[in-house]
Amino acid sequence: MANTLGTTNANVIAQRALEILVEDYSWLGRQAVADFSSDAARYNASVYTSKLSALTAQDYSQANGYVASAVTQTDVQITLNKFKHVSYSVDDQERTTSAVNIIERFAGAAAHAIGLQMVGDLLALVTTSNFTTSITVGSGSFSYGWAVSAGVALNSNKVQANGRYAVLSPSYFGALLKDSSVVANPQISGDAVRNAGLGAVAGFNVNQYPSVPTNGATLGGFFAQQEALVIAARVPEIPTGVPIPGDISIVTEPRTGLSIMSREHYNIQAGTLQRTLALIYGVAVGESKALVRVVGS
Repeated sequence: MANTLGTTNANVIAQRALEILVEDYSWLGRQAVADFSSDAARYNASVYTSKLSALTAQDYSQANGYVASAVTQTDVQITLNKFKHVSYSVDDQERTTSAVNIIERFAGAAAHAIGLQMVGDLLALVTTSNFTTSITVGSGSFSYGWAVSAGVALNSNKVQANGRYAVLSPSYFGALLKDSSVVANPQISGDAVRNAGLGAVAGFNVNQYPSVPTNGATLGGFFAQQEALVIAARVPEIPTGVPIPGDISIVTEPRTGLSIMSREHYNIQAGTLQRTLALIYGVAVGESKALVRVVGS
């Protein structure tokens, strides 16, 4: 039975929005370094996570045994300077006449809006000054071999092989999807044909993003290891000691820990119900050698 505007709960919509967000942008919380929490934070506050530089294997020494090498774990400061929200309202007439499934309708729209904003801010960091390693190729010539070349570049930078992923614009993603050496792979061909999904290619979990910014260099995407980009998110503080004419709660996506504030209030005079999803986040550059930019020729 379809849900109506009058019977859905704001937290149900918020929960579903987070689920869709994690499904559509799975690399955001699972492959990039993410520091998500349901803790409250103030706008422009700073949180700290860390990046781990590559380690080097050594020979065992009969004279000295297992000689330890220094592990470089560097703190990364992230300023929570992105305060974003998605708000919508419905009036009494809409609430009593709509028969659409608004859990999916509004949750999907909210997830798309939030995801585009978060990913857009993160990808704005993929610039020449932040990440100097690049491969130059037009989307028309992009193929499996270039994914291999990106892996070689990361290997040359002594970047660990685990946790590698790629984010590509539609034209580059499409070129890879049409590459016969990829599509003919029996392990991924079925999913590629049915769902236009690539999965792992040349050691990278490949993702598509529709709005890759050019960043002054005709950027077509990037290949990276999870230490390259860092994102942290918190929820706004809930006011205390004052009456709140509505409901405010925190909803969390359990797999990633990404949390969002759900706000709901009803305007008696206007006869409108407003719902808001809000969060505060920040992005930062992690390990600069752990990302290879794809630049159009």
